[in-house]
Amino acid sequence: MVDTHSRGYLLAARRMFWSGAALFGLGLAAGWSATGHWATSWNCDPTCRPETSTMWHVIDITARTAVVLGTALAVSAFLMIMLRRPRPRPGSSGPRATE
Repeated sequence: MVDTHSRGYLLAARRMFWSGAALFGLGLAAGWSATGHWATSWNCDPTCRPETSTMWHVIDITARTAVVLGTALAVSAFLMIMLRRPRPRPGSSGPRATE
């Protein structure tokens, strides 16, 4: 079993949360830039229509992936902290000490 009150566990959860928050923010910023007016150009062959390059499509897909991954990391880190096992009672040697 993992000691959920150790410093390493709490440090890992904290790093997961802030990494998730950073990924979420970067994904939002990249997604906003991929949908901006500078990402589209007008292609006027027979008719004029807006056109987005493949690079901006890749940036958009990567941004959406970063938002989902960042949200998953932040939520899982939050649950790691909130759903920790309670500390064992003093004098007990573990979960089977009541037998």
